[in-house]
Amino acid sequence: MKKMDVIFRQVFFKNLKSKTWLWIVLGPLVLAAVFGGVFWLMNQTNQTSKIGVVTSSPALTSTLKASSDDDQRYISYSSTAAAKRAMADEDLDGVLTISTQPTTHASLIERTDGNGVNQTQLQSILAQAHTKEVAAQLKLSTTQLQSLFATPQLATTSVSVDKGKLVSRSAKTQKSGAMVWFILGMLIYTFVISYASMMAQEIGTEKGSRIEESILTAITPQAQFFGKLLGILALMAVQMAIYGVVTLAGGLLLQRLPKNPLSSLMTNIDLSGISLNMLLFSLAFFFVGTLTYTVLAALTGSLVANQEQIGQATTPIVMLGMLGYLGALIVAGGTSPILNIASYIPFLSTMMMPVRLGAGQVTAVAGWSALGINLVFLILFTWLTVKFYQTNVLSYSDGGMLKAFKRSWQLQRAARKPKPVKS
Repeated sequence: MKKMDVIFRQVFFKNLKSKTWLWIVLGPLVLAAVFGGVFWLMNQTNQTSKIGVVTSSPALTSTLKASSDDDQRYISYSSTAAAKRAMADEDLDGVLTISTQPTTHASLIERTDGNGVNQTQLQSILAQAHTKEVAAQLKLSTTQLQSLFATPQLATTSVSVDKGKLVSRSAKTQKSGAMVWFILGMLIYTFVISYASMMAQEIGTEKGSRIEESILTAITPQAQFFGKLLGILALMAVQMAIYGVVTLAGGLLLQRLPKNPLSSLMTNIDLSGISLNMLLFSLAFFFVGTLTYTVLAALTGSLVANQEQIGQATTPIVMLGMLGYLGALIVAGGTSPILNIASYIPFLSTMMMPVRLGAGQVTAVAGWSALGINLVFLILFTWLTVKFYQTNVLSYSDGGMLKAFKRSWQLQRAARKPKPVKS
């Protein structure tokens, strides 16, 4: 136990002081800060477009003024020349001239260096004004006009099946849940690739530099394996703690600002569907999934013969992680029988199942069942990896990782064969 603790401390403190781990921690924070700054800057620079309206129709003028909002405001001018002078002084972003004879016709002059004009809104307003004009000519009452253009209302309710019962879920909650859990899946992918690659690098570097022989004269391969695994997990725990503190501090800081830059974003997100049970589920999946990938990294890292092969050791990890990430991206928009099955397969379900649960595609029972499958697989896979690790860590093959694995498999089979009893 003491020897395993030595390996744990060596892996933990060496990587804690490394620039690689520092970038693993700071990289997502810098990226989040950049996106947050861009979002805030876009909100700050989003100014109201001002459009000068020139028309002889008081009804059109009042309709356009009534349609003014924070994005687009309409100002009445007596002549086109006056409106153009205002635009030359950069007081207007566009000039809209409307003629009602013989039919309604409009022309727009837009300033290229001004705020953008929403032409779709303009066309909608003009269409409404034209409809009112035609209705007046046909002597249609307001009630008749509303009845003519009334659109049947379609009420949509999203439901999920829970224990044979239909449970309603709002569309906003469903989309918000899928988005939140997709972000969580992306975070899991980042952790998986970072720490699994670190594990493969740890083992591959020691083996490639031929210092494993010296290390294993004082410690068993099992103790070295679990010592490194615990060291990597401790680094991951420190990173999660840092993110927790930064998130809490950032939230408190944003609340003290006069105008919270995230307030408009949060109004479009409904977090009511995210329960404590779902958070615990995701944390459990995060832990089990990251641990599974790290064990895989230990297996592939033990197969390398030199430091040049370390890149090959991380390739299976990146490929599996990418498949899981792409699966989460696809399943966020809909599901299929293949995706349903894939969300229960270890390595893939790490990122896919939390998204499916957040989108309401599966029940909590299905989610915990998938977690149970992954946990059983992790135990068996760790036991098998330790067996192979004992054989691989002192075995060198210049034929590549595949030949090294075949040789390791042959040695394992030979070790399991009963030895003949001497008479």
